[in-house]
Amino acid sequence: MHPGGFVRELARHSHALDRYPFPCIQDVHLLELARKYSIQPWQAQVNALENQICPERYIRNYKTMSLDMQLDLARSRVLVVGAGGLGGYVIELLVRSGAGQLTVADGDEFELSNLNRQILGTRDLTGKPKVEAARKRAMDINPFTRVETCGTHLQPDDLPGLLPETDLVLDCLGGVEFRQELLQAAGLHHRPLVTGFVAGNTGLASTVFPGDQSPAAFWQADRDQGAEIALGNVAYTVSMIATIQVREAIHILTGQDPCLRNRVFLADMHKCSFQSLEL
Repeated sequence: MHPGGFVRELARHSHALDRYPFPCIQDVHLLELARKYSIQPWQAQVNALENQICPERYIRNYKTMSLDMQLDLARSRVLVVGAGGLGGYVIELLVRSGAGQLTVADGDEFELSNLNRQILGTRDLTGKPKVEAARKRAMDINPFTRVETCGTHLQPDDLPGLLPETDLVLDCLGGVEFRQELLQAAGLHHRPLVTGFVAGNTGLASTVFPGDQSPAAFWQADRDQGAEIALGNVAYTVSMIATIQVREAIHILTGQDPCLRNRVFLADMHKCSFQSLEL
């Protein structure tokens, strides 16, 4: 419990905005209160939302997301496996939306060939770890999101230490290697998983709860040559599939029903055609 003074100061530093039925607080004041009361910024954000005070940065989420949903998101813990094409956009969207804690796992460094589609990559980061770019980008956007990183390629033995501490897994891997192991481990630890896959103009996304049907039959590649290598990867397909993944994740984390449970969303960006297929 925090001193009553923290709640009183939250109220004192909040202000009303036209068209919104709740008071708001600016980043600078919420960060000042976090420092004053020696609490982490993410916890200060949770405290504000618990007291029906909305950080001003989220007011455009309302009415799509209620304050209670925003609070659920602020309390959430998400494991993002892969910080490349899909993962970069997923991290960007979750951080801007108000996710409370992200654990980002990726053992890769940026290459020039990543820059056509990976939002975290810039020329000056070539040869630098993707997870560090993810951390910096997240903190630059939203100081109220807590970001932890794992700068190695995950192995099956790593998952029992990570999955119990998360609410949801986002599979943003490139290729098919490790996807099946990650899917199985999420099921064993009773965690929902949202997967995405991109190859050229084609992309897919699916949401898997423990015991659900697996979308693995759609992963058309072998472990040595992923379809995304054979067909290429373009930014517009990658960003769209990542957006679908985040849509599913936020709905799950805020107590809403996902659309892609036991279904696969398939996109053909060459023809601008979209299908939702039952598994």
